[in-house]
Parts: sequence; C-alpha cells; structure tokens
Amino acid sequence: MATIFIRAILLYVLMISAIRLMGKRQLGQFEPYELAMALLIADILATPMSDVSTPLLHGILPVTAMIGLHALITLISLKFDKARAIISGKPSIIISGGVIDYKELKRLSLSVSDLLEGVREFGIMNPWDIECAIMEANGTITAFEKSNKRPPTVEEMNLNAENQTFPLAIILDGKIQSWNLKRAGLTEKALSDLLSESGYSAERILLATTDQNKTISLQTKEGENKKINAPKENLK
Repeated sequence: MATIFIRAILLYVLMISAIRLMGKRQLGQFEPYELAMALLIADILATPMSDVSTPLLHGILPVTAMIGLHALITLISLKFDKARAIISGKPSIIISGGVIDYKELKRLSLSVSDLLEGVREFGIMNPWDIECAIMEANGTITAFEKSNKRPPTVEEMNLNAENQTFPLAIILDGKIQSWNLKRAGLTEKALSDLLSESGYSAERILLATTDQNKTISLQTKEGENKKINAPKENLK
C-alpha cells in the first residue's frame, strides 16, 4: 500500500510539472496539440500509477519525451507562422459588418446557438448589436459591439480621468502577502499599526487590498467591511 501511495504522489507531481511546462494557459485555452498531449500524459501515467508491476520508468520516459516534443512544436510555432497555422489553426471571422458568415459557421461545425452562447459571455444579449465576431484558434469566440451600441469612452466624453493601478491584495485569509505589501510601499509593521488603530489584526482579515491612493479596503472573516487611509508617514 505504501508503494502505491508513493508512486501515485510521484506520478501526480510529474503530471502537474508536465502541464505547467506547457505554459500558464487555462485548460479551455489549450491549443489542439497541447490538449492532445495533456490527455495522452494522463493516459500514460494511469497504468504505472495503478499497477505496481509496471516500472516507473515506463511512465516517466514517455512523459519526458512528450515534454521535449511539446517544446519543439512550440518553438516551431513561434518561429514559423505557416507552421503555427497548420498546427494550431488560425482565427476565423464569423461575423463581419453585422452579418453572420453562414459558410464559415458550417466550415467550423459551429451552430448558431454556439455562436450566440459565445457572444453572451461578452455581455452582448442582442446578436444584431455585434459588428464583428472572431473564432479564435483556441476555440473561444471574441465579439465586438457596433460603435453606436457600446458605452462611450472617457476620451470620447472629453473627461479627464486618472490612470488606475491594479489593486494589490496585501492580506489573503489572514496571511500578509509580503511581496504585494512591498510593491504597495508599506511595511508589515506599518500595516499592523494601521490595523491595530482600527481595532483589527491580520488574522481576522479575509481579504485586504490597497489601491493607488494607498487606501486599504478590507473585509473581516465575520463579513465586516471597512476602508482605511494610510497616512504618508506609514509609507516606505
């Protein structure tokens, strides 16, 4: 039993490492050859994981070879556009100028229902509001509304707006995120002092973020929300 347990852990780590080496894409964003490789890796590792009579090398060697093959295919795809189009496919325009390309839908084996489902993910409820839609090489649909249907931009309204930075999570589930705290220009002591002055401790915080104005927004594990402004003297 111990042998099976240890083998399962080793092969699981190997599979996770192999998938990680494919990049940071989500599973739904795998290229066709990446998805095929992920399925094959899972199938290859299934036998040595469940059958102790199968040597571990019978799982490790094929997976190592596939990782090398994946690296080679990726390199070729990056270097040669034609090879990438053959290996991964290329984007297809399925709506242009507000008109659905029926022939392209048939070529892609895509139904109108699939198309409508894809554009709804962009918050577009009315298909007649779409100016352009593209079927990406990874199988996702990207849609753009007509100019007179989309919300106006700040520039078009002649308004001045400050550039916003991405809020940094400085506490997650009671744990201080040192790297984000450093990027925010705060020290752990300064953060602890700010929380103490408001009657909180890091352990009580479910989530705390800070923005470009050094305002700390937090929620406790009990569901209480609060905003704390960090004085300049508390900054690095």
